[in-house]
Amino acid sequence: MTIFFGYFAFTALEMDNKYGNMLPKKSPAQDDYMQLKEMFGEDGGALVLAIQSDKLYTEENFLMWKQLGDSIAKLDGVNAVLSEADLFTIKNNTAEGKFEAEPIFLDPTFKEKSIEDIRREIRQIPLYNGLLYNDSTDVSLMMITIDEAYLSDQAKSGVVLDAEAIALGYEHVFGKMHFAGLPHIRVVMGKRVVSEMYIFIGLAIAVTSLLLYLFFRSFRVVAFSILVVFIAVIWSLGSIGLMGFKLSILMALIPPLMIVIGIPNCIFLLTKFHREVKDHGNKTKALSRVISKVGNATFLTNLTTALGFSTFMFTNSEKLVEFGTTASINIMFVFVISITIIPILFSLTKIPKSRHLKHLEKKFARTIVDKLVYITTTHRKRIYLITIAVVVIAIFGATKMEATGNLTSDLPDSDPILKDILFIQENFNGAIPFEILINYKKDGRKFDKKTLEKLETVQANLEKDTIFSKSISIVNFMKLINMSYYGNNPDMYKLIERKDMLRLKGYVDNFQADMVKTQLVYKYQDSIRVGKTNYSDSLMLNYPKIAKRVMQFKADTSIVDSIAPSQYPSEEEINMFITESDRSDEVLDVSMKVFPASAVGLSLKELIDTTNTTYRLRMQVIDLGSYEIDQKISKVTAMLDTVLNPNSEEVAAYYEKFEAGETTYADSIFNVSNAYRNNTAFNIAEGNDSLLFQFDLDPTLLATYYEKEEFKVALEKAIDDENLSYLITGTSVVAAEGTQYLIKNLLTSLIIAIFIIAILMAFLFRSWRMVVISLVPNFIPLLVTAGIMGIFAIPIKPSTLLVFSIAFGISVDDTIHFLAKYRQELKVRSYDQRGCVINALYETGLSMFYTSIVLFFGFSMFAFSQFGGTKALGLLVSLTMLVAMLTNLTVLPSLLLSLENRIATKAFREPFINIYDEEIDIELSNLEIDPRTRIDYDPDEDVDEKSEDDKNNKT
Repeated sequence: MTIFFGYFAFTALEMDNKYGNMLPKKSPAQDDYMQLKEMFGEDGGALVLAIQSDKLYTEENFLMWKQLGDSIAKLDGVNAVLSEADLFTIKNNTAEGKFEAEPIFLDPTFKEKSIEDIRREIRQIPLYNGLLYNDSTDVSLMMITIDEAYLSDQAKSGVVLDAEAIALGYEHVFGKMHFAGLPHIRVVMGKRVVSEMYIFIGLAIAVTSLLLYLFFRSFRVVAFSILVVFIAVIWSLGSIGLMGFKLSILMALIPPLMIVIGIPNCIFLLTKFHREVKDHGNKTKALSRVISKVGNATFLTNLTTALGFSTFMFTNSEKLVEFGTTASINIMFVFVISITIIPILFSLTKIPKSRHLKHLEKKFARTIVDKLVYITTTHRKRIYLITIAVVVIAIFGATKMEATGNLTSDLPDSDPILKDILFIQENFNGAIPFEILINYKKDGRKFDKKTLEKLETVQANLEKDTIFSKSISIVNFMKLINMSYYGNNPDMYKLIERKDMLRLKGYVDNFQADMVKTQLVYKYQDSIRVGKTNYSDSLMLNYPKIAKRVMQFKADTSIVDSIAPSQYPSEEEINMFITESDRSDEVLDVSMKVFPASAVGLSLKELIDTTNTTYRLRMQVIDLGSYEIDQKISKVTAMLDTVLNPNSEEVAAYYEKFEAGETTYADSIFNVSNAYRNNTAFNIAEGNDSLLFQFDLDPTLLATYYEKEEFKVALEKAIDDENLSYLITGTSVVAAEGTQYLIKNLLTSLIIAIFIIAILMAFLFRSWRMVVISLVPNFIPLLVTAGIMGIFAIPIKPSTLLVFSIAFGISVDDTIHFLAKYRQELKVRSYDQRGCVINALYETGLSMFYTSIVLFFGFSMFAFSQFGGTKALGLLVSLTMLVAMLTNLTVLPSLLLSLENRIATKAFREPFINIYDEEIDIELSNLEIDPRTRIDYDPDEDVDEKSEDDKNNKT
């Protein structure tokens, strides 16, 4: 089995670096996000590189900036690089009636344009201001678009690190490089997850090995226990790969968790084994009792822990379902491994020596148990008062808990990722994608001035809010087109006037056609890069601009003629040049300059989906918490309703009265806007031009339809068509919605866990009183943890919410062990309930102490994590385990002693599930009559023999 799982661990394990999306597959926010992806692709595919330098516009530095971008652009998986050195301007080719995109910087000798001319030309295009540079702080950005297929593939995602490594090589020129964008977060986080997993596995083994040796003073015990959890780690990694799950931040916790959870199994089994060996010295009998008696209890404790994790499957979040499924299955695997491997290995070794058994009677351990017995038997009131005081303070602290869910909430303040994101936010007001999709309903509205003005107003309102970066939409494209038409006059960077709309339509269509043709250039470039040099000929022949620069062609102006000389070489001249030499490298270099990949960003396809009649409004938002984002979405929604559909509420009120039978309110609707009348008439006509013409000639004709059903349907459709619908999405929205969803569902899953474990307790003890008593000491630690989170401002987020389900599932294990021993004692000595509690403390207290210490230090190792969430998870679970140990060793026995008469008579009928925990249970089939009670008793019988019989039949 280990070889089987090991195969999948090494061959099928993949990294999941999709960061922030915890929503289920079927949810409104997820549906909106998928709609965005289907129409426009990923919203966060750009790696952002930022520098702060007032010396960028020197010839040497600008060339270096261009060189950096070109070097990164050559990496496989990089789709485009856009910086100030890659920008283009749109020129009006009046002769051919079309716009042409031309790079602003082409000549590295600066003879065509000086560095100041380049700066002036870039600065006079308003589109780039606040998008690629911030003049007031001298910050400049380089946007590197990474192919999603490379980001999702663990083997190829290294392109992000390669690009960053190239950039770091230029720090001596530009100063510190700042990296941001989702590709950076995804890949760097992914690397950390894998490295941390191995660190945690190492730390878990080291910590537990040390504790085991301190407890048992035996290298053999340490070695065998570590072998058990090492096998469990391989099985856990293999099961992740076998089930097709990916290694995420959550999944990476499972292997070290198997160590932390597996070691307590070993402790209970080994403590029982050593106690048996000490009592009768028979190794085989001791191992047999370990399996038959402690096995049932260990099975139930592992089952309750697995149930705690399995409740994550009720969240419907894909990642949490995978985590819960894998964790619960592997916890049961740990039980199987420990209950088989430990007895097998010890059956093949020598019986433990007396020094290995000394831990059972350690003065320190004995003192602790004696103290617990003393406190619970004589100072129960003090225990109750302290417990009540702690609970009150915890409830007060719990009321102060706050929720968050921003993408960087798990990063400490000193983390480089967070610092770089804050740097981008300070200079450009946002770093996380925030998108608005607006459905304009009718194709005729695509370039309608009124509709575009509404979109422009939306952008202006968003610009006033400093949490948003500069927004980009089709409006910016239309403004740029208008500016280009008027000779790139910055004053004309505004929406096209109606009088120019028809004239510019042909320009826009031709420009788009050229952009499609440009896409072919990029395919030829990719072919040349992989060695298909013949495609350089295609570039030369099909794109005269490239041929002109490669051939250094100049028009012949020596012949005076009425016909202007050709500005580009002829096909014959190009073919002759091609046959002379192979210039594929030079052709590739020139083509990348003449047709920069950044020009793709001007394509209308990124800003409008004509098939779905949808505008796209792109921007970035500051990395806010989930509820802050939710509040911001509400404000943006109210603004969009006001701007896009200013009459919707009034029209809705009129339509409601119309539906109620007051048909004259149709006139009120038509008075709001004549568009409603025209749309209704068009819908009734259903393509009948003659009827539509009659509606135009006679305005009163439409009123004759008011009572008809077809009018109601037509009016309703007319109102709906006139309203612009929209949706708000993006990575920031998905992350915020995901956090709120998880907070609700994880609380639900905790309740489910409590309910399931309560049912298990009911089956075990067949008494609702015992169910309540068993749950009380396990509720208190959860309350204490919640209180600490509130008092010390540890926010509620997916990672910290996991604490409660995990801690509850594990802490109830001690309760089961203690109550199982107590029930067993009552079966034997029901006349002495006080003695039953005390004996249960003596017998299980040591194991509970050992396992709690292991769990405390085992979970504490997560404090070394670079992720704040993982760190908080480890510390909070450790604290919860410590408090659970104290409540199970003080509050639980105190409750049993206080309610002993009611409990003993009601709680312990024959249970549905028999579990045995320690060594004093009686096997009735082996009982024999004391020979001294026989009628034919012979007093001369060998005294030694009688003593041996007494010893063997002692009860």
